[in-house]
Amino acid sequence: MAGKYRLVTLGCKVNQYESQQIRELIESFGLVPGCEGDHLDLAVVNTCAVTSEAGRKNRQAIRRLTRSGQTPVIVVGCGASADANRIRELPGVAAVLGHDVDVNAEIRGILSGRNARNLSGVSDTLASRVNFTGEPQKVVGNEVLINPGGATANRSSTQPLTPSSPLPILSSSLPVVKAEASEIGRIDGFAGHQRAFLKVQDGCDAFCTYCIIPQLRPTLRSKSIDAAVSEARSLVEAGHREIILTGIFLGAFGRTTAIRKRFDRGVSSLATLVRSIARIDGLERLRLSSLEPGDVDRALLEVLVSEKACVPHLHLPLQAGSPNVLRRMNRQYTQENFIEMVDRVRNSLDRPAISTDILVGFPGETEADFAETLAVARDSEFCKIHAFPFSSRDGTAAAKWRDQFVPRDIARERLTRLRDLEQEMSVRFRLEFLGEVERVIVEGGSDSDRSAGGADRICHGRADRYFDIHFDASDAVQSGDVVTVRIDRVTPSRTHGTLIPRDGGGFSHPVLLSNEEGSGVSR
Repeated sequence: MAGKYRLVTLGCKVNQYESQQIRELIESFGLVPGCEGDHLDLAVVNTCAVTSEAGRKNRQAIRRLTRSGQTPVIVVGCGASADANRIRELPGVAAVLGHDVDVNAEIRGILSGRNARNLSGVSDTLASRVNFTGEPQKVVGNEVLINPGGATANRSSTQPLTPSSPLPILSSSLPVVKAEASEIGRIDGFAGHQRAFLKVQDGCDAFCTYCIIPQLRPTLRSKSIDAAVSEARSLVEAGHREIILTGIFLGAFGRTTAIRKRFDRGVSSLATLVRSIARIDGLERLRLSSLEPGDVDRALLEVLVSEKACVPHLHLPLQAGSPNVLRRMNRQYTQENFIEMVDRVRNSLDRPAISTDILVGFPGETEADFAETLAVARDSEFCKIHAFPFSSRDGTAAAKWRDQFVPRDIARERLTRLRDLEQEMSVRFRLEFLGEVERVIVEGGSDSDRSAGGADRICHGRADRYFDIHFDASDAVQSGDVVTVRIDRVTPSRTHGTLIPRDGGGFSHPVLLSNEEGSGVSR
């Protein structure tokens, strides 16, 4: 019987991409995804560190996987870098791999082992790197930081973690490679998703005052355009109709800093990248994950307008509409910069969907500051607002301003008002397309979601302008199909439509790699 693993991912699109790299690596050794309740031979938790709340969720996910005391858990990601000591103390944690090591090389080394011919080789590798006496280990070079802690601390230092089932033969020809962390790497598919994230950039040195990421990923790196196009082509060949370009600071693609005043002038590398990927045969849609005012220049807008695969949707994080709060956040734009960017986008694209992030209750935010945020949001006519209450992150400048923290009840009340405004704007935006026909990439639909007559399933998928559309469809329609849907009805929570059959009927069905849950549904 093949060994089983679980991979839990928390956080951003970059984390989801990096988890796909880990997934492909683990499965290259013959392990298969396990489900809830299965005996697991290995678990990996890819963590987030953006807020203190993210840290709590990291620890909660780790504890769920370590309850049995049998599964060795490897913790990776930003949380592993930011909270290594605290995570190392959790019972059952076998390895903590932060951004200061080559995570994939370390996992490869753990899975390879010295004589890795069955799972005991993997367990022995983990056991040999764990101090079962509970004493902290020092970090030497790229060696990982390991300590199982808790109940396992009483084990003999020579006692391995014992699996219940052997793995198939593992490749002993895959050495532990201490590679330089200068390349981002690639994936061959985005398991279980219709949309595929493509990471093309890493690192940030801009130091917004609420953000810990520049301390964890300070070195900026970018893929070459040739490498990104090659990977995008592979993703399309794997059946993905939509690709989302992502990075820690996507606007710094091709640059060595995210600080705009240090940018070299010249042709936008990001615009060149987008044009190159948009022209790949078979790619239906191309999105960009997150951009700031300085990123949306004339060159990029020209590409977005001229290339068919580029959709009229941009994610433009506002964070705050108050000039005072933006300065305290150390954002690299002003309120005027943001408003001018939105105007440029609206003047260039056909009724564009603009989504955003807004942070509510930043230290020192007054009612007047929040009113300015509401005003900018209303004028920008966002189709979607990802609204978050401020959650301090140890190690950031904002975490030190405790005497200026906004009381929680006030922050919650402001968040409610912002979400009410978001719903109002979302409905108004979607109503603009009532009666129109939209292109949709099907993301889900099941026999349990039958319509009232019982003949059709209720399917759903995203339109070019990002909003989800629900519609009735026969069993001939599958996840990944590109269909056309006429929008018939809009409610606060859903957009409903009618499937428009293609000439000759039938739909093309892409081949998609399955994920560990076997859902094939984009998240």
